[in-house]
Amino acid sequence: MYLGQRGSQAIRGVSSAARAYFGKEVHQVTLAESALLAGMVRAPNSYSPVINPERARQRRDVVLTRMRELGRIGDAEYTQARHEVVRIQPNVRPGQGAPYFVDYIEQEIEQRLPDLNGGARGARIYTTLDLALQRFAETALTRGLERLEASRPRLRRGDPTERLQAALIALDPTTGRVVALVGGRDYRVSQFNRALLARRQPGSAFKPFVYLAALRERRGAVAFTPATFVEDSPLTLDVDGTSWSPRNYEDRYEGRVTVRRALEQSLNAATVRIAQEIGLPAVIESARALGISSPLRPVPAMALGAFEVTPIELAAAYLPFANGGFKAGAITAVRAASESDGSSIGMREVAPTAVILAAEAYLMTSLLEGVMATGTGASARALGLTSAVAGKTGTTNDGRDAWFVGYTPTLVALVWVGFDGGDVHGLSGAQAALPIWADFMRQTLDAYPGPIFAAPAGVTVTSIDPSNGKLATRFCPVSAPEVFLQGTEPPPCDEHGGVTDQVIDWWRRFRDWLNR
Repeated sequence: MYLGQRGSQAIRGVSSAARAYFGKEVHQVTLAESALLAGMVRAPNSYSPVINPERARQRRDVVLTRMRELGRIGDAEYTQARHEVVRIQPNVRPGQGAPYFVDYIEQEIEQRLPDLNGGARGARIYTTLDLALQRFAETALTRGLERLEASRPRLRRGDPTERLQAALIALDPTTGRVVALVGGRDYRVSQFNRALLARRQPGSAFKPFVYLAALRERRGAVAFTPATFVEDSPLTLDVDGTSWSPRNYEDRYEGRVTVRRALEQSLNAATVRIAQEIGLPAVIESARALGISSPLRPVPAMALGAFEVTPIELAAAYLPFANGGFKAGAITAVRAASESDGSSIGMREVAPTAVILAAEAYLMTSLLEGVMATGTGASARALGLTSAVAGKTGTTNDGRDAWFVGYTPTLVALVWVGFDGGDVHGLSGAQAALPIWADFMRQTLDAYPGPIFAAPAGVTVTSIDPSNGKLATRFCPVSAPEVFLQGTEPPPCDEHGGVTDQVIDWWRRFRDWLNR
């Protein structure tokens, strides 16, 4: 009788299950543990206390209820067993790698290959895991958490189950394949896979979806460009009869700034103003298009990531930025499967879907490269990451969650740091998550150097006068590079002499011709 998996090993028989799940011989298990094992028979992976502890508990309680109805146990035994906490025996063999990834494989087999749920003999599963990247991820996560605790004693906890936690997931942006996954700092202490199951507020890591909505072409018009100026100053909004005021980090405001600057510095007030101007439904539409499936309420705080997502969900939503505008058909850890005789087991494949223009994806990448060059992610260079990358910090206002999501053309990686119980750690994404991400990416890019981002068709790369956002001329004392969707370029600067009304008129007519 098949009773699930622990790691890559099939569990067959009640005796093996008792040892694997509870570390006991079969005659030593409690009534509650016996009921849990009995409940697993119908669907071992679905009711596994490793994969789905809550579902396993619910199924156990169904068995206990039926036993009481049949007179097999009394009310006192029933009550005691119902109140028993599900505790499983960690079962990571020495040298077993990527235990959280193995658990993810089990879940995916259950969903995509249900015929294997009964433990098909000899079947082979070919995974997407890159062992080198997995080692880099595990090393970076462990090293990063230890450094945080060493430098900030207030983060230390005596109970191993209450220690500061982290998750890291890395995806191939062209396929959606999971190439590395770490669901926590120690599988032996906690099998909860935070990379897949933790629901936490993304904070500022959600902001790119606000800026994408602002930059996208809508009904033939573009509301914003990277050079558009917005106001970054305190504001108060009425939200369902209650006053709400978004606050910048450390209450610092910059006044009149460009869209680029607002995202690079993760300015909350400017971001909320942009979201209000384009409309919150437009923000939700962009987020949904790229793969954010969690509930989104059209309230101003939503623009600052005041809702919950899972790490894998947020990482997947960044894929179109990295791959030129495509949403992956599926986020998967299974590359292929075959029967014992070598014949292939068919799996339903979903083709990638174009969700934004390649030019729009490149504009977002350019903005997020700016985050790494001069914005909230700039400390990555001091941490040894000198390659060209794009990314965004994520910090929640309540100081409970720290994120970093970043990418190259060949890899998207996300790091989350926080306490399972939601304790306040007070760290920003740049302080807690970015060092782990930078360590992982540095190791990865040293081993696998990749291409750099290149501007696709539909993008104009030019120079602007940063004082006014207009195209720089030879008369402007300062210029800065900028990117635009073709046809949205501003007129030439006319504030430093040398540009006539005739030239400006010619430029506007030329731009109109491009937009036809």
